[in-house]
Parts: sequence; structure tokens; C-alpha cells
Amino acid sequence: MYKTEEYIKLIKETLSPYRFHHSMCVADKARELAKKHGIDEEKAYVAGILHDITKEMPNDEQIRLIEENGYKLSDFEKSNHRVFHQMSGAAYVQNVLGITDEDIISGIRYHTTGRANMTLFEMLIYLADFTSADRSYPDLDIMRKKTDESLLEGMLYSLKYTICDVVSHERTLHPDTLECYNWTVNKLRVEN
Repeated sequence: MYKTEEYIKLIKETLSPYRFHHSMCVADKARELAKKHGIDEEKAYVAGILHDITKEMPNDEQIRLIEENGYKLSDFEKSNHRVFHQMSGAAYVQNVLGITDEDIISGIRYHTTGRANMTLFEMLIYLADFTSADRSYPDLDIMRKKTDESLLEGMLYSLKYTICDVVSHERTLHPDTLECYNWTVNKLRVEN
């Protein structure tokens, strides 16, 4: 159904060796998490492969892809190039690769910031990126354990980590991340 081997070849040719390795680690983790949480494994693998497809593209090319796809960059996003690749990546897989699967598109679209009302698939891609084999940061073992047990618990832990890290470096926090945090806390409160 998906052109998985073609996508692997494409990222190997277009991304740096570091980014290629990371993307394959995320793909493997996405497939592993999909199996644990009853989500389509092949679809998760493809989204993992392609999640950073535009990360190393020049900013002006990413902005062009974003705008051609009808996305509007907020003032915050215009001044924070770190989030370009999630929007340009979603546009690229949709418009260049012809992928129409909304799960893959939105999984890529929100894999950096998260958002309120995330789907299980979006959470899975976000967390696969956060917990892939190539990652190393304090409490990673706790993050992986929580993610294995519950995508929502993994989201809460990862969002707390992200927010603390952003604040400690005096960087700005994307509004989607804050909304994602609030949504996650409320959703867990209702479920518990």
C-alpha cells in the first residue's frame, strides 16, 4: 500500500546521515508503539520514516511549501524556525509524495509541538520521536516506560519535560504545546 522502500531511499538521499539514522530509529519506535497500542504498524512506520523529511531544507523552501499548502504561519511560528519542518513536512508528504492518509499527515504536522485533542496516532508519532533509540536525556527510561503503558501518560511526562526545558533556556513555548499540556491533564483527570 505504501511505497516504504522508496521513502527510505528518498530520505537516505536527501537527509544527512545523522537525520537519516534518527528517522529510521523513529520509524522503528513508531512501529513498536503501534503494536503495543493496537495502531496500524505499517502506517506508523511510514510516518516515522517521513516525519523529518523537510527538517534540513532551507527555511525559505519550507515556508514556500507551508504557504502553498494553505497553512498560515502565526507570528510566533514566523519567528521560530524550529517548528517549520512539522508543517512543511506535512505539506511535502501530501503534495509531493501524494500521501492522502490524514493520520500520517497530521502525525507529521504535530510531531514537534503536539496540540489539543490529539489522536492516538498523533500521540504515537510525537512520542516515537521523543523516545526513539537514538535519544539520550535524563529520565528517558521513565519516559519510555510511561509511553509503553499509556500514550496519555507518556504525553504528560514528555510535555512536562519539554516545558521545563524550554523555560530553563528562556525560549518561547509554542501555544499548541501549552494547549496540548492542558488538554492532556484534563483528559487524564477525566479518565482517572
